[in-house]
Amino acid sequence: MSREMARIDFRPVLGKKILITGDVNTGKTRAARTVLEGLCGLDFSPRIAVVDLAPEVPEEIAIGRGLKGVGGKLFPQGWPKVAYFGTLLRPPRLSSKSDREALAIAADNRRKIDRLFAEFQSSGRDILFVNDVSMYLQAGTAERLLGYWRSASTVVANGYYGGKLGTGALSARETTGMDKLIKAFPHNLRMPGKPLVQFLSEL
Repeated sequence: MSREMARIDFRPVLGKKILITGDVNTGKTRAARTVLEGLCGLDFSPRIAVVDLAPEVPEEIAIGRGLKGVGGKLFPQGWPKVAYFGTLLRPPRLSSKSDREALAIAADNRRKIDRLFAEFQSSGRDILFVNDVSMYLQAGTAERLLGYWRSASTVVANGYYGGKLGTGALSARETTGMDKLIKAFPHNLRMPGKPLVQFLSEL
């Protein structure tokens, strides 16, 4: 965390629902990690859960498609009291050759993600971070997703919302779901755009 961010009071994040969106490699996960570390630094880690939906992207595929850095994890390094829920997910668009295959992979991912959110609901944690939330919307619904974290007092989620990963049936479904989430979240940060320091100071 930079010296500038170290001076920020992260307490205003508590009780808020925050969605961070942007295209590939715009700093979405980095911004979420900054907020996560800020709250952990205030000793809130026993209340925090991370549901990490970032897929496993083979480096050769990412480099081959000019997408190096896609799929960054939100692992709470150095904060063992944070509850971390993750599983092996495949990137449908990057690991398929057709819309049909991509949708089948997305459906398999959704079933795994449903189990992760069930674990979160049983954890008793009330501060939730969701990394790469758009992965669920490739086959799941925004309504179901919002229901999963109804018990959380604080939600910080980030998700892909752009055009670099192409178009198709899966992308259209994902975008529709993200549009619904954007409307449902009281606080939205579009990346790149307003600096995170400024965004946090205005909460």
